[in-house]
Amino acid sequence: MLNGIPSLVIGNLGRDPEFQQVNGKQIARVSIGVTPRVKRQGQWQDAPVLWYRVTVWDTFQAEHVLNSLHKGDRVGAYGLVTSDEYQGKTNLDMSADIVFIPLDRNDVTIIPRQQTGNGQQPQYRSSQTQPRATQAQSDPWGGNNGIDAF
Repeated sequence: MLNGIPSLVIGNLGRDPEFQQVNGKQIARVSIGVTPRVKRQGQWQDAPVLWYRVTVWDTFQAEHVLNSLHKGDRVGAYGLVTSDEYQGKTNLDMSADIVFIPLDRNDVTIIPRQQTGNGQQPQYRSSQTQPRATQAQSDPWGGNNGIDAF
């Protein structure tokens, strides 16, 4: 049984990601602010910001969140949302399965993981990766099937 509502949120980080150890496991916590738009008297306006306290439990993903994201960055998260009320204020918590960067407001460089083949954690290549054309030739999914890339 699910213990929360599966949700997708896209907003801005309210502060830098925080590191925390839980039972010897490294996790990341972020705060995502979402500003809903509401129509009042025929005009669209910003509603008060909804803050989601997001926890990233996957150690590999948490490490990348900690190293890559900063206060103000536009991010998205998918996971289970729960809420509680404390002193008249509703708190929204999310246990995130996925944290991502929306490409509508961000530029990214993809650095593929190297396969280890021995059961160890995959390692990321350095930012000095091969050009995309070379990657596509060595990647069975990267072929363009006769279609010219733009």
